[in-house]
Amino acid sequence: MFHKLGQFVSRFGVILFTLWIVALGALIAVSPSWDSVVMDGEFRYLPDDVASRQGEKLFKKAFSRDLLSSTIVLVIRRLSNEEGLNDQDRQFIEKVLKKRLVEIIENEGGFAKNDPSEKNQKGKENSDEPVKVFGIEGENSQSVVSRIRTPNDKYVGNLLISEDKKAALVVLELITEFNEHRNRGIIQKIQDLVSKKGALFQEGLIPPGLDIALSGTATVGRDMHMAEQESADATHLWTFLLVIILLVAIYRSPILAFIPLLTVIISVKISLCLLSLLSLSGHVELFKGIEVYVTVVLYGAGIDYCVFLMARYKEELDSGATINEAIANSVGKVGPALAASAGTTMCGIGMMVFAEFGKFQQAGIAMTFSLVFVLLAALTFAPALLRLAGKWAFWPYMKSERIKQESGWISPTRFIARMTQKDGFFSIWDKLSELLLAKPLAIWLLCIAIMTPFAIFGVMNFNFLSYGLLKELPQNQPSVVGAEAVQKHFPAGTTGPVSILLKNDQIDFTEKPFELGAFDEDEEGSDEETEEENFEEEDDIEFEDPKSSLEKFTDALYSRIDELGISDIRSLNHPLGRSPSIVKKLEKEKTGIVSIRVRKKREREAYISDTGGMEKHVTRVDVIFKEDPFSRNSIERFDLLKIAVLECVPKEIAENTEVFYIGATPSIRDLKQITRQDQTRINILVIISVYLVLVLLLRKARICSYLILSVYFSYLVTLGFTFTVFWLLDPAGFTGLDWKVPMFLFTILIAVGEDYNIYLITRIEEEQRIHGKVKGITVALSKTGKIISSCGLIMAGTFSSLMAGSLSGMNQLGFALAFGVLLDTFVVRPILVPAYLILLNRGKFGIFGTLLGAELEQAETEESSPA
Repeated sequence: MFHKLGQFVSRFGVILFTLWIVALGALIAVSPSWDSVVMDGEFRYLPDDVASRQGEKLFKKAFSRDLLSSTIVLVIRRLSNEEGLNDQDRQFIEKVLKKRLVEIIENEGGFAKNDPSEKNQKGKENSDEPVKVFGIEGENSQSVVSRIRTPNDKYVGNLLISEDKKAALVVLELITEFNEHRNRGIIQKIQDLVSKKGALFQEGLIPPGLDIALSGTATVGRDMHMAEQESADATHLWTFLLVIILLVAIYRSPILAFIPLLTVIISVKISLCLLSLLSLSGHVELFKGIEVYVTVVLYGAGIDYCVFLMARYKEELDSGATINEAIANSVGKVGPALAASAGTTMCGIGMMVFAEFGKFQQAGIAMTFSLVFVLLAALTFAPALLRLAGKWAFWPYMKSERIKQESGWISPTRFIARMTQKDGFFSIWDKLSELLLAKPLAIWLLCIAIMTPFAIFGVMNFNFLSYGLLKELPQNQPSVVGAEAVQKHFPAGTTGPVSILLKNDQIDFTEKPFELGAFDEDEEGSDEETEEENFEEEDDIEFEDPKSSLEKFTDALYSRIDELGISDIRSLNHPLGRSPSIVKKLEKEKTGIVSIRVRKKREREAYISDTGGMEKHVTRVDVIFKEDPFSRNSIERFDLLKIAVLECVPKEIAENTEVFYIGATPSIRDLKQITRQDQTRINILVIISVYLVLVLLLRKARICSYLILSVYFSYLVTLGFTFTVFWLLDPAGFTGLDWKVPMFLFTILIAVGEDYNIYLITRIEEEQRIHGKVKGITVALSKTGKIISSCGLIMAGTFSSLMAGSLSGMNQLGFALAFGVLLDTFVVRPILVPAYLILLNRGKFGIFGTLLGAELEQAETEESSPA
């Protein structure tokens, strides 16, 4: 099949070139923009049946108000005044800052509507009610802000002033997930308003000495998006530059270097256009940032395919073939190896489609789909370019086109010819072959001894992963600076509380031990002031009655706050929390907890279900941790909280009570659990699928087992070495590798590593028929060492471009992939595999070696026997 393809390409190269260019132009013309088809978010890619998603569904069904998905938090603080914020500062917050924030929200389409019954509050700037603005129908479809909370808010204002009185919070509650693209516009406008060079400073409206920082989960998401985009742009640029530098360094011929580069550029662009069309039609889903993984993998694999093809093409020319013959023969001879290599990679990466986490699924589909086109381009477009270039492909060394050299897999251009001379760099493979023949066991043991400690370290820290988004960002990002400002004056968990939902169809959670009618539906014409007056007339109320189930639960949980690392708990009984400072403040204001409950229908909406057929049967309890909601400790504390909640639910309602959790920390906990399960599942599937492909191609099951084992060992070594490097770079601040690193590292490294093993083993079989079982191994190593090491350098250079960005997770992945490819290129493939095969074929493994040797001997006999 590949010989016929080679003949077709050699005859119709111009037509194939034209078809590729026309296809590219047509796809660019009809495909939608990339940003219009990719999806934002992180937690939306979790399976629907995980606990946090179930909790979100329950909340949306049981509560009429929108689910608070994320926040933008402004931290207003005065560091120079020991007495803290003064009256001028408070007036600035309420009269200036809030007004300007409302103007921004109006320009963005108004407030997202929570309750259809609420009236338009536009213009009520002096009111304690949250200001709400609605545009005309259809204009606020992009609204993301549901409410602004300031220190004057009569419901939660007391919570927005720090205990040291030096800081205040202004909270914008959003209905969107923390890293959705829709948040970026309003966050940027707010940043432009309050930054050191912003409008408020330029207009002289900010009181002297007052500092404003930007925080909140949505701000973290925005900064993540910006860093991801910067990393993607930097990765694309450095991938392009590194490939050019490496190709020119290897070939010293600009046209020869241009051919694989143009091949990959066109195949990548066609793949992305087709993916965008498939996404538009609903056949695939794509997450924002997936193009980075697709581009890097395709560049690495595509360049390798082209280099192998061009090496064989030059080899054919050196053997005396014409250009047409060389094109046909190179495609016919290298085609099966390239198809096998691509097939192995696609099978390995394709196993990611079995992941439960949506981003892993989509990455597996996109990369596997795109590899098909880069393979087709390497087998058709690249040889078509070679055919069109003719002898000019080797300019300025065209005279070297017919120079005879020993048949090998590396292009003997002037530069490479010098490098492959006796004292050149690539002569190391000849020397290594001789050394392996002399002392295979000693060399094998030495390599294993050096690598094993890192492999052990990798196993020990396999689950030491970071899910903290702030740790990924550069320390000068607004969200990082804002988070530090929050943590100096407030509990770190203030910006991302955990909400516990208790559901019991047999319990009315508004039931109290005293009959005040506080939670009866408001009679028409009544208002909060009348209710407060009625309550104040009840002088003989006793509060010694038995506690309700909800009060028992919150009391029990509050008694364990130190153990659980909790700062405060808010519920229907204590909507402002139970911290001593809040209770003391309420007593000072002569506003008891019960009075607050009486006059706040809004708090009923916040803490008691009011729709979906579950009215009063679901209650919400907010837990504020002392730790940042994205930190490792908060996740561990949340696990302890789940155990404590089950212990604190009163026995009389425990049997029929269901517990759900929502918030950033529960979602990250689910993400951690799902991705761990995916890691185990995908690891097994990748190993099995790649092993089956190897057996199908090589038909030597036991050798294939060793090949898989050797690459898996190199993966563990790479993981351990990466842990070591990044820990040494920041011993105090290192919280583990980014959670995405092990998955992508394993999948890509196993698939790519076996590619090089396939090239080596197939060449060993060819040389063993000529030189014998042992000598054939070292001859194959000498001949393939040059080209495979060149491909490994190109692949590692491509992966290292991931380190060009500012995200630590991408830096870690780029370093790990580059190191892993280099380790496989210069240790596993040229040392561990040949040394093992030499020992095996010399009978050093006893009966196991004899059995395998007999199998190899039989295979040799069958292959050499006449048909």
